[in-house]
Parts: sequence; structure tokens; C-alpha cells
Amino acid sequence: MKGTTDLTQGPIMPTLMRLTLPIIATNFISTTYGLVDMIWVGRLGSGPVAAVGTASFFINLAIALSTMITIGTGIKVSHCMGAGQIDKAKSYVKNGFILSILLGLFYMVFIFLAQNYLIGFFDLGSAEIELMSKQFLLVSTIGTVFSMLNILYATILNAMGNSKQPFHIFSVGLILNILLDPLLIFGVGSFEGMGVLGAAIATLTANIVVTMLFILQTRHLGLIAKSSIWDRRLMKEVIRLGVPITIQRVTFTLISIVIAKIVVRWGADAIAVQKVGIQIESIAYMTIGGLQGAIAAFFGQNYGARQLDRIKQGYHKALVLTSVFGIFISLLFILFPGQLFSLFLSDETIVALGRDYMRIIGLSQLFMCMELMTVGAFNGMGNTHIPPIFSITFTVLRIPLALILSEPFGLNGVWMAIALSSVIKGLVLVLWFRRSLGKLKLLQTVV
Repeated sequence: MKGTTDLTQGPIMPTLMRLTLPIIATNFISTTYGLVDMIWVGRLGSGPVAAVGTASFFINLAIALSTMITIGTGIKVSHCMGAGQIDKAKSYVKNGFILSILLGLFYMVFIFLAQNYLIGFFDLGSAEIELMSKQFLLVSTIGTVFSMLNILYATILNAMGNSKQPFHIFSVGLILNILLDPLLIFGVGSFEGMGVLGAAIATLTANIVVTMLFILQTRHLGLIAKSSIWDRRLMKEVIRLGVPITIQRVTFTLISIVIAKIVVRWGADAIAVQKVGIQIESIAYMTIGGLQGAIAAFFGQNYGARQLDRIKQGYHKALVLTSVFGIFISLLFILFPGQLFSLFLSDETIVALGRDYMRIIGLSQLFMCMELMTVGAFNGMGNTHIPPIFSITFTVLRIPLALILSEPFGLNGVWMAIALSSVIKGLVLVLWFRRSLGKLKLLQTVV
């Protein structure tokens, strides 16, 4: 198939880096959408930031649900590419798009019907903030339909070894978002700005443009099969692989909502701190997510081709890269917390709270990076059920830990609970995968 790369041949580290760097750049761009919104919205004050932060939980929930389709489709496409089954890969692609569109439309209807209950759950204490949050949520929910398609496009192309094209297309969307944000939020000349609603419209517009570019730029690649419009068997395989990861990510989002409910006891400023902190942390999350995507594609193709020694070598090299990056991010968060946080909010009281957040969360960044990269390794081999077992178990512990630690340490106790669970997840998952590597030869014999 045009626009694909064989990941089963050639030196491992250069192959990984060629695939990883464009994915990292693409993830940075996806993250920057939220960062740009937050920088501009931050100039409106902590109330609008809290409004955006509250609505964002439900936008993240939509993306978490979409992994049921994107993860499974990416895995099956990479397996088919490694095995040389091009037509079957195209069939998986077509069914993936059908499922994504249906899911996006169902979720949009759900949000429109349940918006009052969802935002009201947080009891933000201000009718104005709640109204801003609902407006942001409704417009952003329309954008999630396009976001799901964009993520699926990128996942499919990455699985085929073509990680540069998503980077180029997402770059156009980012530039458009950067240009529209200040215009729509604050206005210019006689055009009156729309505040938080303007930020949502800017991102929605950028997402629509990105979807159109993906459609136009990939037509010549022949991604989608012309036959088999609806194949239940293929859909079941995709969902079977994606459901464990979806359960994990949905659980993570729901737990984040509960944690936010705990945090709101310290007021809207605390919610704003959490939202900005998550945005800053997403830089590390999305960067290592690039390596996760590359590892999943690399392992997927090599697993399909039964190149198991190559898988072992690839994991060890990726773990070294992950550790170096994780240590760097940890030091950055711990040594320069105020400088990072003041990019978004200028109020000294909130910045002081942000410094504590960054230093505490900074201690867990190395382990968070190790966890994410190892999840990619499990996913690439189709073992998507293993990471969620550990992730859900230790993420759920955040709730009782937050309640317990917040008694002596206040708001910082909540951040400690989050950091501690990340440390445990990273250590346990890496140890479990190393144990799994020792069984690969037995697996090869069975297969």
C-alpha cells in the first residue's frame, strides 16, 4: 500500500526514532490546542479557567471512549501490515471509521441531554461559571466527532509506518487555532469577543479543517476498502482489543472527576490549579505518548511477522529513552514550577498553589513515562487486557488516598495521592512486562 513503511526490517533505534519523532511532534500539536486555549482563557481569570477545566473532563471522556475503536483498529492494521495482508487492513480501516462516526453522534446526543446534570455535579458555586462551562461543553462536544476521526486517521497512518503526514496536517490545525483564539476570545475592532465560548469555537473550527485535510490528503493512499461496508466480525475483533484500554481510560477520567469534586472544596482557584497543572503535565504525557504510539506500531508489525527477538531489543532501547526523558521532565517540574505555572495564570496566590502541584507531581513523572511506554508495548502485541488491570486498581486508590492525605496536608495531600499512584503503576507495569518478555520464546513455539 502507498505511504507505508516496513518496521520489521532495518536497525531498531533509527527505525524507532524515525517513527517516534513525527508522532511526538503531532502529539505536541494536539496538546498545544489545549495549552493555547488555556493561555488565552487564563487572561480572563480563574473563573473561566475553572469553567473550561470542568467541561474538559467530559471532552476527555469522549476521547477515552473512542480508544475502544482507535486502539483496536491500530493494532489489527499493524498486524495485517506485518503479515502482508493489505486488503484485510483496509477492511479494518473502513469499519473503524463507521464505528467512530456512530460513537461520536451518540455521545453528542448524550451531552446535549445531560449537560445540566454533568456540570451541576461539581457545584461550582457560581451561575456564571456554570453557564460558561455548559457553553464550552456543548460546542466542544460537536468538535469531539471530528477529533475522533482525526485521532483514528493518525493512528491508522502510524500503524502503517507513516507518522509524518499526521504531523503536517495537525500543524495546519494548530496554526489556525492560534490565529483564531485571541480573535474569538477577546475580539478585534468592532467585533466583540466571546470569551470561553470563543475558545471552543476556535478549536472546533481547527478540528473540522484537520478532518477535511485528512480526507483530501489520504485519498490517493487507498486506505479504505471498497467492499465490506459493514463487517460485524471485524468490528468485534477491534472492540475486543479496544475495550480493556477504554475501560482503563474511562475509569481514569471518572476518577479524575471524583478527584476534582474533592478539589473543589478548596474553591474555584483549586480547580483552576488542577486544570492548568494537567495541561502542563500533558506535555510530558503526550511526548511519551509519541513513543508509545511508535512502540505499538513497531511491536504490532514485528509481532505480525513473528520477529520476537526484535521486540525484546526494541523494548529495552525504548525503556532507556523513556527513563532519560522522564528524569529530565521531573527535574524541570521540580526546579522551575513557578516559571511554568505563571505562563497561564498571574495571580500570586494561585501561582503559589501551582508551585506545590508541580513539585509534587514532578516526583512521579519518570514512573508515569515508564508506564505509558510499556502500555504501548503490551498494546502492540495485542495484550490490551493486562495494563488496565494494574492501572484501574492503582488509579482507584487515588480516591481514598486523597481523602486520607488531605486531612494532614490539605490540598497538597490530593496531589500526593495522584503522584504516589503513578509511581506504583510505573514500577509494577515495567516489572510485569519484563516477566512477559521471558515468555516470548515459549509464545513463539506455541504460535
